[in-house]
Formats: sequence, C-alpha cells, structure tokens
Amino acid sequence: MARPEVILAASDLSANSEIALRRAAFIAREHGARLELLHVLENSSSLSLPEGSGDERLFREATREAEERLQRQAEKTVGQDIPLHCGVEVGKDFVVIIRHARQVSAELVVMAAHGSHSIRDRFLGTTPEKVVRKGEFPVLTVRKPPVGAYERVLVATDFSEGSQRALLTTLALAPGARIDLLHVYELWGQGRLALAGGGEDALARYHQMSRGHAETKMDEFLQGIDLAGRQIERHFRHGHPSMLISQMAGELKAELVATGTEGRSGLPYILLGSVAEHVLLHAPCDVLTVRPSDFRFELP
Repeated sequence: MARPEVILAASDLSANSEIALRRAAFIAREHGARLELLHVLENSSSLSLPEGSGDERLFREATREAEERLQRQAEKTVGQDIPLHCGVEVGKDFVVIIRHARQVSAELVVMAAHGSHSIRDRFLGTTPEKVVRKGEFPVLTVRKPPVGAYERVLVATDFSEGSQRALLTTLALAPGARIDLLHVYELWGQGRLALAGGGEDALARYHQMSRGHAETKMDEFLQGIDLAGRQIERHFRHGHPSMLISQMAGELKAELVATGTEGRSGLPYILLGSVAEHVLLHAPCDVLTVRPSDFRFELP
C-alpha cells in the first residue's frame, strides 16, 4: 500500500467519534491526504415519504441538524489545513459507509471503537465490526486519544497474504514507528505426545522444531518486502493467538496492533477469523485490520 490519498472517517457525532476524527486528521496531515467525513442518518422509512408531508419536513430538519453538528465537529477536531469534505447520507450505517468508501476510492476507513456492547451488538456486531467484516479496505478502529504519530506497532502474522498486506499497510501508515512482528504458533499434538510417554526431552525437541519451522516461515514471509532500511523486531510465542496478541500489545505498550483478516466466503454474512475478531474487541490499543486482496462483499 502506498501512502493514502483519501481517508474516510465515519462519525456518529459522539465524543468517541471525536477521538477517531483526530486520529484520521493526524494521518491525513502526515500523508497529505484528503479527508472525507461521513455521518449516516438511519431513517430509511423517510425515503419514500410523499413530498410536503410533516414527517418529511421533520426528516429534512434532522438532516440539516446532523450536517451542522458534523461541520462543528470537523472544525473542532480537524482544523483548516486539511482538504476536507463533510457529508450526511441516509441508510443502513455499515452499508452506506462501505458504499461511500468505494465511491471516493478511500484507501483507509477510520472509525471509533465502542467500549460497551448491548445484547443486540453481541449477536450482530457494532457498526465498526460490521465494516471490518464486510469492507475490503483497511479499517483503523481507534480506541485511544491520539497524542502524536504511532511510535510502536505490533503486527501479527500467520504468514498469509492478509497479514503481509497488514505489514505493508503499517509500513506506509506509520513510517516512523518501531515495528514488532509477532507470530504465535500452536504445538499441535503436544498432549498426545505426553500421553504416549514422551518425556520432557521429547517435548523440548518438539518445541525447538516448531520454533525453527516458524523462524524459517518468517524469513520466507519477509522476502520480497521492501522494509526501506527499517528494523523489525521478530517475536515468536506458542499458545493461543487470540489471547497472546492482545497480551503482548499490552506488554510492549504498543499504540497500534495490525492484523490480517480471513473471511469465509459463501456465507450470507462474511465472518472474521476468530483471531482478528478477538483482537478487534480486546486489544488495549488501536487496531488496524486488513483484508486479503481478493476479498469483496456484495452489498445489499
């Protein structure tokens, strides 16, 4: 990924959204990108109202009020030095955000993380989660108020194309950051080896072999990636990736975790891989999720 030229920041006009807009503005300023601010007004029933009806007038007033609030939020968080366009559209939030991102050719979508989840959200997902699941572009989910450029980023890799794109996107978005590259591997069959009477020496050899295989795969993964002279610290851990990625982000005091996502095609709703979903929900910092290049969701 080259440096972004168009960044879409979605706002629900809340205080959480202001945190995301500040981060989006910082990235746009750093890269000389244009910033698109979007608020989605969910009132689809108003679209078919007859001209001149009282409900239509109320809807127009609500739209005008949303436009004014979005403009005030932009003035408060973005400043005057960034090419900026504010817009309010009507429809289902995640659908409108994805469609608008495609229309303006956004290379990055920025949204605020939501700290609390309703019972409905736990089953269906919040708007940021839905955009991550169904959008084909990188999505930056902002959890922490920005204090400057990202200085330390943890990139999780399973050596897939999605995680390679996550690393490339990180290198472009955070040119001055220290990059920690983490691979978490599981020791398949460890329990069976123990049951078969394998002692500590056999387990140690198995562990060493698995670690060596991971290091070889890491070398292969990095071949062909232009690091532009930047140093990357490699980390290997064994265990469950979902928990260890978030745990290590906390240990390293990373400001951003980047991860690829793997969607399962052929389902009515494209699901994130369990690892990416866990990181998105539980990482103690901002999260950048990146799809494989061949992913595309057909919008309703």
